[in-house]
Amino acid sequence: MSELFCPHCMKSVSPQTRFCPVCGNGIEVNAPAHHLPVGTVLRSGNGHSFLFGIVKGEGGFGLTYIGKELTSGRLVAIKEYFPSRCQPQRMQDASIRPQERFEEVYEHGIQSFLSEASMLRAVAHLPSIVHVLDYFEANHTAYMVMEYLEGSTLYHMMQSQERIPAQVLIPKFLPLLYDLGNLHKAGVLHRDIAPDNIMWMPDGSLKLLDFGCARSLEDGRSMTVVLKPGFAPIEQYQTRGQGSYTDLYAICATLYYCITGKVPPASPERLTTTFDNQPDPLVPPSALGVSMPPEQEQILMWGLSLQPSVRPQNMETLASRLEETLIKMTQMSVTQMSVTKMFDVPEQTGGGEVMNNGYPAETPMPPAKVKSFRLPLAIAITGAVVIAAVVLLCLL
Repeated sequence: MSELFCPHCMKSVSPQTRFCPVCGNGIEVNAPAHHLPVGTVLRSGNGHSFLFGIVKGEGGFGLTYIGKELTSGRLVAIKEYFPSRCQPQRMQDASIRPQERFEEVYEHGIQSFLSEASMLRAVAHLPSIVHVLDYFEANHTAYMVMEYLEGSTLYHMMQSQERIPAQVLIPKFLPLLYDLGNLHKAGVLHRDIAPDNIMWMPDGSLKLLDFGCARSLEDGRSMTVVLKPGFAPIEQYQTRGQGSYTDLYAICATLYYCITGKVPPASPERLTTTFDNQPDPLVPPSALGVSMPPEQEQILMWGLSLQPSVRPQNMETLASRLEETLIKMTQMSVTQMSVTKMFDVPEQTGGGEVMNNGYPAETPMPPAKVKSFRLPLAIAITGAVVIAAVVLLCLL
């Protein structure tokens, strides 16, 4: 690759440039030994060539690079399968070799990674799920090419504010919940839903990221234990028994964290207290001063039930129940506005053309409005007649 570029944002830069004029970062980067060298170019089986920049994220299952598709110039995020539990090493030719005793697990993981990439690419029509553009094998590992997203994760947003109001966040979660339901139907379980894996996009929508821990719902094998305390349900501390209700707990825990500012207690801690006949340490949001309708709070706490069988068993149930509360709130709001408007007393502006209730001056007032004028007028006329009669009697 002869063209110089910034490894942080992938923009082209001129020779002798030390700092990128776009993002301000230094151009020269020494990547850690287990990362692919900056400037690596890999070609997929579909004929696309990808230029690699720096690693933007690193987890237990892989490395995520910023990259660029060379033909189109499109920015992409590239996930490299790099499972830490297999103790992989980067060789001088950039290939990866796991410890010998983990070779079988590693090979199975590659096939699972590619299978999930294929399934995710098949559901690229779901707007709330990060889109997979390509996937391929190279360097004795696998790569998943995804759209590069500009936005802020819920985790980063929570670092600069105490809470996100429930009335703002819950409506935004609905499309994500329904798309997650469709993802589960396609056979993919995310298993790592948390605030750092949900991005708030510039248009206000939410996108679910990082499928490095995903596993097929139809695989039938035991699942590797991967968890984030506070967001992982109790069944995720085991290798079996996970399902759509596992992702459901995690997304409810994410909602809870964002609207309360508190990470839910870890599920083993909750389980221990129940064994000791102590109150559940997970308190309702209202007990922490959160303003939300009781029905919504009940649904959220339902999704955070400790036992999997007690929770809603699919995302559609959770989403539809929350949507019902939003519709009810909207109807109540419209009714209240209608009642308030019914009893408004209109006043004419100085120009006499438009009144402050929005009716043109020449338009007849609605019956309810006209009645509010007639009663005071009748009282005034009656009073004037009585006074005139009294004056006339005094003169006689």
